Amino acid sequence: MRALNASLGAKSKYPIDFALVPVAIVLIEISVFFTQLAREVERNLTNLILLRVIHTLIMIFIAYLVSQAYKRLQKINASFGELAITGVLVMAFGDLTHAYFASLFEIELVSIYRRIGIVLIQGSLWFPVFLIFGGNRKEIFRQFREYEKRLFISARAQSRRSQEFRGVQKQLQDQIQKQFRESCNLIRAAITKITLAGGSLEEHYAAMKPYLIGEQLRGLSRDLDSPKTESAAQKSTHKTRNSIFLLLQQFRILSTSIAQSSPLQKRSYAVVLIALVTPPYINFYSLPEFLISYPILVITVSAFSYLIVKAKVGKSPQALKKASILILLTGCLPFLLNTVGQVIYRDPQTKFPIYVTALILPLVYFLAMEFLQILRPSALSLIRNDELIASDTLQNKVRGVVREEFTKNLSHEWAVFIHGKVLTRLAATSLKLDAAARNADVRVYSETVQSLLSLLGNPDVDFESASVDLQSEIASRLDPWRGLLDINLQIDPEIASLRNSRVREIGQVIEELISNSIRHGRAEVINLNVARLNAKDIEIIAIDNSIIPLPQTQNRSGLGTRIFNLASDGRWSITRKADSTEFRLTVTLED
Repeated sequence: MRALNASLGAKSKYPIDFALVPVAIVLIEISVFFTQLAREVERNLTNLILLRVIHTLIMIFIAYLVSQAYKRLQKINASFGELAITGVLVMAFGDLTHAYFASLFEIELVSIYRRIGIVLIQGSLWFPVFLIFGGNRKEIFRQFREYEKRLFISARAQSRRSQEFRGVQKQLQDQIQKQFRESCNLIRAAITKITLAGGSLEEHYAAMKPYLIGEQLRGLSRDLDSPKTESAAQKSTHKTRNSIFLLLQQFRILSTSIAQSSPLQKRSYAVVLIALVTPPYINFYSLPEFLISYPILVITVSAFSYLIVKAKVGKSPQALKKASILILLTGCLPFLLNTVGQVIYRDPQTKFPIYVTALILPLVYFLAMEFLQILRPSALSLIRNDELIASDTLQNKVRGVVREEFTKNLSHEWAVFIHGKVLTRLAATSLKLDAAARNADVRVYSETVQSLLSLLGNPDVDFESASVDLQSEIASRLDPWRGLLDINLQIDPEIASLRNSRVREIGQVIEELISNSIRHGRAEVINLNVARLNAKDIEIIAIDNSIIPLPQTQNRSGLGTRIFNLASDGRWSITRKADSTEFRLTVTLED
């Protein structure tokens, strides 16, 4: 086993997982089936198939019982020696059940001594290998995901600086700005016309109110945040296709990178093939024939293993392709040697089935070496250390996904801007105009209308405004709501002057929660506290005197919910406490 993996030892502990054991059982059963097929094909094929199916199910059930025993004992790590003992016991019990059912179905078996040899090989080698590799597979896939994230991070940085991305961004931004300005101009023109018309303040407000709802802007905001170019099924299919593509690419990348930086030793290629063909040799050959042919096989396989390793470490562009061809040819050696032996000394009893040795064995051997290459612990270190060599195809695919992601994010930013900067201002303006009209306050009414017309005349001026400190950002968000409710604001002095990429998102959160307090809760007073929670997190706590209780089932699919989720990664809550509503949200500051 040392040849398979230099890091394996009899006393070393390894994480184990029984998930791959059924795969091993099925492969072994198929191998045994084809080994017995030549003898039973004419007289007992149906019984042979039934025997193999029943025995496969029994072995899977036995493996399940063993896995449950390991769980009951809370044994998640084991040494190779412990697994080998377990494997021999499992295979021995399987052989006894096999012998019993073989007698029932009248299937011919080899001698007890040969069966003992096969049990020892399968139990002490393949059973532990599949358990250890099964334990490794979860970590391999987890590291795959981490590697994929790092690829996306790198692609994001490159895309931001690329001319192609800037062109896509400008084209999309110009398109959105055009739609946005057209909608605002329509509202502005309607309000200007109403203002110039005669009538009382209440009549003016009644005429303006439908436009202050901003239904067209609201629809634009929804469309930007929820593009309907693809159906849910299409999106799911597209996402699945991308995941499968990336997984296949990662497998190729990992296999290629490890083959170049940490190739298997020549003993590994020899030991795996010898372990695969030893059971058929035990089955088909008599002891004298075995002692003559087996050493020849070992020597020949060792020589070809040397050629495989030599080809892999070569600097030729075709080195890995040549090595793959040599692996397949090495897998054909048992067939070639058996054919030569039949020419020299013809014995039907020792003739291997051609479909086993010329087709199945080479393919199984090739796949076994590929998986062995990537399921070694050394593969994990390559992924962790970012030593994988990503192909141009994969990098281009990742860049394409990132460009799509940026497009959606830009659309979302515009949706948030329209929702927060304009629609909430329209809502606040509507409330102020209503109050001014009822109180016949011409001065406040006129000032509010002029402020609204100024906003609609240049609605996107603040979209890419320069970064401001946290206190100024929050103040700009609260100003439109002053007078509509009492706002008691407390900002931790330690973070008041903070300038960070998250400041704008914090402002969006505060504006949204204030809007919700007035429009949905009809609150008159709100206490707002923004404080540092720890070195990296800021917590926002808002408590208002809403008179409308929270609904039994909260709607968490709107744009406001999206604002909270994106800012906090889902770390927010809203609860009703006595006569008040408490909102909490945590934001992590980026470096």
